[in-house]
Amino acid sequence: MSDPVEVIVFRDEPGEFADMAPDFVAQVGVLATFESLTVQWPESAGIEQKRRLLRFVATAAGEGRSRVARPLGKLDADGEADALTSFLRAVDGDSWWLGDVAIKFDAGDLTEMIWFPGGDGVFLHIGAAANLLDFTVIPAIHEIAIVLDWQLTVQ
Repeated sequence: MSDPVEVIVFRDEPGEFADMAPDFVAQVGVLATFESLTVQWPESAGIEQKRRLLRFVATAAGEGRSRVARPLGKLDADGEADALTSFLRAVDGDSWWLGDVAIKFDAGDLTEMIWFPGGDGVFLHIGAAANLLDFTVIPAIHEIAIVLDWQLTVQ
């Protein structure tokens, strides 16, 4: 019997998001009260599995929110219509590994959630209000992890 494939979600300390977020994040209207979690990919995760997880969580957690993909450090947006496609296309590509792509989820004029990869490509950081993380993002990760036959651990 093989070892279970495990995706680990670290619940970051309150305020940690502001410390690890690139300077760009401060320029897009992210609330100072954002909390964050960090997703660690399983070592054996394939590109398509990662994309499925991200697509599912973006659909579940991003409902009613517009999505804008941005190269970090730049304020011009890619097209909103293909923002998720742009972000997913970066998974395991140079943009992802260098940590220079982000996707933000806006409701009106307010950024409600932002995702950006860790510079080493192993992690994904998600910043949002605590209730969005706890009641939408983590349950969505859990649901798609079951479909992917991954085990979810929240630490």
